[in-house]
Amino acid sequence: MTPAFDTTWICRHPTRQQIPGATYTPPPLKKQNRARDEWLLRQCRKRAKLARQIQNRRRHRNRQYVEIAARGEVATPVEKKSRPRGAEIALPAHLDLDDNYSATVRSFNKVRGASERRYRLSYLNFDQIRLVSPSAALLLASEIDRWNESIGGRIRAQDAAWDPDVKRLLCEMGLFELLNLKRPAGVEAAVNTTFLPFMRGNVEDRTHAGERAKLLRQQIEKVAGTEIKKHLLFDGLTEAVTNVCHHAYRKRGRNKRRYRPWWMFAAFSRDSNRITVSFYDHGLTIPGTLPASEKMERWRHRLGLWDDGQKIRAAMTIGRSATGKKGRGKGLRNFLELITVHSHSRLKIFSRNGVLTVTNPGNNRIQYRSDVLETSLRGTLIEWQFNPIQATDTAANANFDR
Repeated sequence: MTPAFDTTWICRHPTRQQIPGATYTPPPLKKQNRARDEWLLRQCRKRAKLARQIQNRRRHRNRQYVEIAARGEVATPVEKKSRPRGAEIALPAHLDLDDNYSATVRSFNKVRGASERRYRLSYLNFDQIRLVSPSAALLLASEIDRWNESIGGRIRAQDAAWDPDVKRLLCEMGLFELLNLKRPAGVEAAVNTTFLPFMRGNVEDRTHAGERAKLLRQQIEKVAGTEIKKHLLFDGLTEAVTNVCHHAYRKRGRNKRRYRPWWMFAAFSRDSNRITVSFYDHGLTIPGTLPASEKMERWRHRLGLWDDGQKIRAAMTIGRSATGKKGRGKGLRNFLELITVHSHSRLKIFSRNGVLTVTNPGNNRIQYRSDVLETSLRGTLIEWQFNPIQATDTAANANFDR
């Protein structure tokens, strides 16, 4: 006769024999299984609590609708508030580094914060802009270009409310082509001032810097209708690119970026017959990389008496370089050559909290002026202004007022 088995008994081990009449106690749950069951229980309780809250809100809303209908009023659903997607930056009316420096640079620094992912920027308002100087336009294009690169090229332009003159200027500068955007239709070219398109380069692609400098010089000569000192402008631009490659960006560390750009740009004014050439990078600035070589400079630096304007002035000295290599330290000195051969010309270098202005009033004496700026420029801007017709051959005899 076959013995009767307990139907509630479950054998989990395949080799264990079933014993008639025996009771089986399941093994205790493992620690990870127990923790998972507790987590699932907590999630169920949270979902049940959330469902009760939603149900209570619906009951409360329905109760309000009933009360409104009892008073004979029309019940309208409440509009859901849209969640803000990011910050909005309104650019000032005058973007000019000479007359409105602080407000201009503060706006650009806010855009830089968005490109560095410190906060989210959803809209950059151009509607209030009425005036843009050439160098300020270069800074504006560089910051927008970097912001566009940080968000994967998803920037869009809403130019319906822009000032017509500002829209014409930005179109002629090539801002839309720089950002790979469609150029607005029906925009006429400027009459008094001609703006050449922006040129962008990268530190890693330094071999094409000379070609871009040559192309920019050819475009300037075509627009101005006269030849300029070819080797002087070429040397100044190529040395600016070389300084960026050697000093501007970090080569080691966690913050190393493969995208280490620079921008240059030129404009020609028919009213004054003056050419403006600007070069800009987002690097470590001249005061941040220039070493204090003399003993007095080191003491003044420790005491906080050696400001950024004086550091830029010291960088004009031959042999001052952050690399310490022979043959370097001549880049900023080469920037002066274009000024010394053109009377009534000007060179301005903005870097961090300092600015150096070098002018040639036409009496064979080069004048220097260094100042301290309240708002820090996060990069280095070099600006040449000269009249190609007023070129002279007195560079060798020029005196420098220190």
